[in-house]
Amino acid sequence: MKHPYRTALSMAVALSLVVSAEARADDQGTVVADASAPTPAKGPTLSDILNNSNITVKGYLDASYIYHSQTPNSSVQVFDTAKNSFGLHQAGFTIASTPAQGFGGLLNLTAGSDAGIFCSYGECSSGTGTTAGGGGNFDVTQAYAQYAAGSWTTIGGKFTTLAGAEVIDSSADTNVTRSILFGKIPFTHTGVRATDALTDSTSVIVGVNNGWDQVTGMTASKTVELGLTSAFTKDTSLAVSIYDGAETMPSFAYGATIPSAGLLTPTAGAPFSGNRELLDAVFTTNLTSSLTFILNGDYVRQQDAYIPGGDAKYWGLAGYLNYQINDQYRVSFRAEDLRDETGLATALAGTPMGADNVREATLTLGYAPVKNFELRGELREDRADQGIFLGTNGSSLAQSMTTVAVQGVYKF
Repeated sequence: MKHPYRTALSMAVALSLVVSAEARADDQGTVVADASAPTPAKGPTLSDILNNSNITVKGYLDASYIYHSQTPNSSVQVFDTAKNSFGLHQAGFTIASTPAQGFGGLLNLTAGSDAGIFCSYGECSSGTGTTAGGGGNFDVTQAYAQYAAGSWTTIGGKFTTLAGAEVIDSSADTNVTRSILFGKIPFTHTGVRATDALTDSTSVIVGVNNGWDQVTGMTASKTVELGLTSAFTKDTSLAVSIYDGAETMPSFAYGATIPSAGLLTPTAGAPFSGNRELLDAVFTTNLTSSLTFILNGDYVRQQDAYIPGGDAKYWGLAGYLNYQINDQYRVSFRAEDLRDETGLATALAGTPMGADNVREATLTLGYAPVKNFELRGELREDRADQGIFLGTNGSSLAQSMTTVAVQGVYKF
């Protein structure tokens, strides 16, 4: 028979060994758990749930301060029309499930001052009615259903255009201000688009839609879109897109003649339509692992821009050099030249015509202290062969304008 004192002593020793094995006291008396103890199980995060469901969620915020030496011409700098102002340009949010095969969809919402510029006819309102670019601070930028089978992917709803080197999502662009050419192409379309991936590097796109920036069609006919994208090498690619269809032209508020065409403008309040053709090409090449060159060209012809028989034509080139200095710093240079035969594309509101030639050069420095935030500083100079910028006295017209901008972009 064991002695009771010996049994108690054995139990005390065993208990002290268990306690010392599971925790120890530090110099301040804090109990530190033993590293060998199992970690309590954690539940899945929201990100885990979304990823497992093949759903992606992302967004961004774009705020800036922009100064202009003259009053901006909204036909040249489409989004930056305030002379000296802070602004929340965009707060964008996208949720999507677009599997490689089967059904999916995407919803892209945008709030901020830019939303009133690229909103489509039939979804945004202004003081003069419902129109494209008619104002407001919210836009359903994209909303479409998708079905993919084999090499074909088809979407139906509202989606962004094929044209242009720049995009609506300002966090994906390399400059603060937008190019002149970006304001001369459509932003979005509402209709149906089908893409056939012929190879891993080449795709053909066909579609039918309401036209340029129209949720509700403004004409009985539709616009056809054709596109081709091809990567010749891992560093070089070309994207070509064509749009052709009837577009309604708003009447001008003035009744002056167009000197270069010798034609009278329509009377106010009498919109009219004519066929519009757009050819857009974007060539991209990585000159080095850090240096990228992009060349964007556009040609637009608007039939019956003034009265039947008075066509308008304009074309331009924009070149970009983007250099990634290191993980934190980058620099982007853009230069472009727009030729406008009739002055339609560059006319300052309330004047009979714009300039035959407008050029701009932009230098942007980007600094990203962390991965999801970038601070951008920019200097831009616009010059025209005629006065299209409203001068500082509010009446005279200037041929040049300087822009200084600071922008913060946060992505999540």
